[in-house]
Amino acid sequence: MSEIRIYKSKNWPQRLLEIPKPPKKLWIRGQNPNLAIKWLCVVGPRKHSEYGKEVCQKLISDLAKYPVGIISGLAFGIDSMAHQIALENNLPTISFPGSGLNDSSIYPKTHLKLAEEILEKNSCLISEFAPDFQATHWAFPQRNRLMVGFAHAVLVIEAGEKSGTLITANMAIDYNKEILAVPGSIFSSMSIGTNNLIKQGAVPVRNFEDILEVLNIEKNNCSNTLDLEKFNLSALEKKILFSINEKTQTKNELCENLDVSIGDINQIITSLELKGLLVEREGKICQK
Repeated sequence: MSEIRIYKSKNWPQRLLEIPKPPKKLWIRGQNPNLAIKWLCVVGPRKHSEYGKEVCQKLISDLAKYPVGIISGLAFGIDSMAHQIALENNLPTISFPGSGLNDSSIYPKTHLKLAEEILEKNSCLISEFAPDFQATHWAFPQRNRLMVGFAHAVLVIEAGEKSGTLITANMAIDYNKEILAVPGSIFSSMSIGTNNLIKQGAVPVRNFEDILEVLNIEKNNCSNTLDLEKFNLSALEKKILFSINEKTQTKNELCENLDVSIGDINQIITSLELKGLLVEREGKICQK
């Protein structure tokens, strides 16, 4: 897999620096996250229901044409499912494992292949633990605060009455993050936690439009709702396009903000210009 390096604090989102006890150092493997898009933290139980699986699949798939990235923790259940669905739909994803980032440290071991897929598709793994740190019980709540801190909002797919997922939800409340929860059957033990969150003020999620509203993304007027599939864009092309749609930038600014070489930037900008999606005016890359 790609090399492990220090994730420089100048590239962190300001919201991560504003949480209680922000990290002093972060390690990263893969592409620096695109800070021009909205990041949604998706959490849920390891032992989810079929309903939870279907909801996770539907909501993330429906976000595929929007400037949204998915954050989760690489764990069994909803976490790994959220990463996998994001990858299948060419959405960027960030994994915060409760371990270091060495191949020998990644937890759980069975998700090393998923971690490799994340890196292959221009996404990343981030950890504040040293690369050879082995996962321990206390490390997971500690990493959860980073997932919440990096995200614009937190989506809870399912949660039992005393689910560990609610620890992350409560962190989001403490950090003044928007919390979204999927309502469920009153007869399902897996929906007690989410239904209680809604009772306490969480946004009930009926469809992906509810998520877009919380993330302040226009459904019909957003330029990113173009049918990008017909252009057969790579993950990196989409990343640059979404970044430009957020604000015009120079090529050097794109290099800095996206941690991409100038050679790759020049090649991709040319490709996107030929496809009629971008144009360069007076040194600035603009939406066509």
